[in-house]
Amino acid sequence: MPVPVIRRWSNVIAAILTSVAIIAVMVLGQIASISSRSAKPDQADVNSAQSFRTVGSLDDIKNVVLLLADDLDWATFDEVPRLAALKEQGTTLTNFVVTNSLCCPSRASLLRGQYVHNHQVVSNVPQTGGGWETYYNRGLERDCLPTWLQEAGVNTSLFGKYMNGFPGPSVARNYLPPGWDSFVTSISKNQSYKGYDYTLNRNGELQDYEHSPEDFLNDVLTQAAVDHLESVTSPFFMEFASYQPHTPAPVADRNLGSHLGEGVPRTPSFNVHGSNEVDWLAAQPDNTAMRIGMFDDRWRKGLESTESIADTYDALVSALQRAGHLDDTLILVTSDNGYHAGTHRLGTGKNTAYREDSVVPAVLIGPGIAQGAIISKITSMVDLGPTISSLLGAATPSWVDGRSLLPLITQQSTTPWRTAALNERLRQTQPGDPDYEPYQAPAFHASRSERWLFVQYRNGEEELFDLIKDPHEMSNIVTSVDPEIIRQLRQQLKALSECSGESCRTADAMPNDAMNPLP
Repeated sequence: MPVPVIRRWSNVIAAILTSVAIIAVMVLGQIASISSRSAKPDQADVNSAQSFRTVGSLDDIKNVVLLLADDLDWATFDEVPRLAALKEQGTTLTNFVVTNSLCCPSRASLLRGQYVHNHQVVSNVPQTGGGWETYYNRGLERDCLPTWLQEAGVNTSLFGKYMNGFPGPSVARNYLPPGWDSFVTSISKNQSYKGYDYTLNRNGELQDYEHSPEDFLNDVLTQAAVDHLESVTSPFFMEFASYQPHTPAPVADRNLGSHLGEGVPRTPSFNVHGSNEVDWLAAQPDNTAMRIGMFDDRWRKGLESTESIADTYDALVSALQRAGHLDDTLILVTSDNGYHAGTHRLGTGKNTAYREDSVVPAVLIGPGIAQGAIISKITSMVDLGPTISSLLGAATPSWVDGRSLLPLITQQSTTPWRTAALNERLRQTQPGDPDYEPYQAPAFHASRSERWLFVQYRNGEEELFDLIKDPHEMSNIVTSVDPEIIRQLRQQLKALSECSGESCRTADAMPNDAMNPLP
C-alpha cells in the first residue's frame, strides 16, 4: 500500500480513537456527577435552595402579594398546568402545615400568626366558637398583620374572602375592618361560593351583582385587584383571597370543559383499609362505585374552578409588570386548607390531620427567591405573618407563635429550625355549616415532622405514621414503635398544644426522633 494512503488511514484511526476517548471521559464525568449527587444529597438537593438560580436579592422586596385559594389541595394544584409550573419559578414548601384544616381558624392563624388554641377562633360559625363574629368579639382584628403593616407605613389591601360569617349582626353591612387601606369583599356569606348573585362591600360602598358572565365573582375581584396594583405606591401588601375551588366550585365560562375525562387520583390510600385504624376511621364504610363517580365529577369541576386561581395569578403578574413592580414584589401562592376525596375511604371534605387536608400548596416567587428549589423542612401557616412583617419592616408582637421563613429561605442548610408543627381540631362541624360532614374525625391535636405524623384524639386514641416508609399514612404503628419515640412525641405534642409565643418556638424544636434519626 502506498505510504500516503497508509498515513491517511492512520490519521482516520487516530481521530476515531480520540473521539471515543473524549466521549468516554464525558460519560464517566456524567456518571461521577450523578454518583456524587446521590452520595451527597445535602450539597445540591431539594433542601439546599442556595444551589438554584436566583434573580435579585431579598433586599429588593418592597411589596408582597398573597394569593390565597380556598380548599386547594396539592393533588389539584399539580393537575392545573399553570399552577404546577410555578414551582419552577420559585421555591416550593412541600411541608407547609395549616394550623386547622378549616377556613376560618386557618385564616385567623394567618392574620394573627397564632395556633388555634391561642386565637380561639375554633370553627366557622359563632355557635361553636368560631367565624368572623368570634374574631371580632375577641378584638383580634385590631391587632393583626394588616394593622402591624399599616403602622409601619405599608399600604394594605384585601380583595376576596375575609372571614366566614362576615359581617355579623354586631356591625353595619358596609363595615370596614381596621388595618385595611382598601377592602373589597362579598357580604353574601355562603352565596359567595356560588360565584354569582352576591353583594360586594367595596371600601364601604355596597354594590349588587347578578348572574351574567361579567358578574363572575372571581373575575370581578381580580379586576378590582388589578386596578389597585396599577395605582398603588410602594410599599404595599395585598391579600387576594379567592372563594375557589371551594364547593360548589363555580367555573368561569372560559374554563368549562378544560379537564374533561379526569378523575380523582387513585392513590394507594384511595378507598382502602389501613392497618390498626382508630375507631372513627375504621367505622367508615367503603365508598360505592356510584359515590366514586360523584367524586370524579366533583374533581373535574374542582380542576376547572381552580383554573380561575391561575387566571388571577396571570392577571396580577401582568399588572405588577405594567406598574413596574414585578422586580420588587414577593408573590406567595397558598391555600387556607386542603381537601380529601376518597382517601382512607372518606368522602369529600377536610378537617383531618392527614396530608391531603393539612399540608397545602405553598410557593414563593420573587427577587432573591431560588427558582425550582424545594424546602421540605416543616413550615406553618403561623409563619406567614412574621415573614411578611419582617420583609416589609413591620414589628411583630412577642405573642406570635410562628417563625419568619427568611432564615430558612436564605441559609437553609445551616439554620436551626423546628422539628414539628401543630395541627389541631378543637371543635367538630355542625349541621348547617357549609363544611359539615356526617362522618368526621373527633377533636384532636397532631404534630407533623419530616418523619412522623402523630395524632392524639380527644377520645384517647392515638395514631402514628412513619412518613418515610409510609408516605400515604396507611399503617398506624403507635403500638409497635420504640417507646422512647412515643414518649418524645407525646411530650412535644403536649408542649405544642399548650404553648404561646416564645414557648411555641421552644416546643416546636424539641427532639422527636432521637432513637431513630433520619437517614
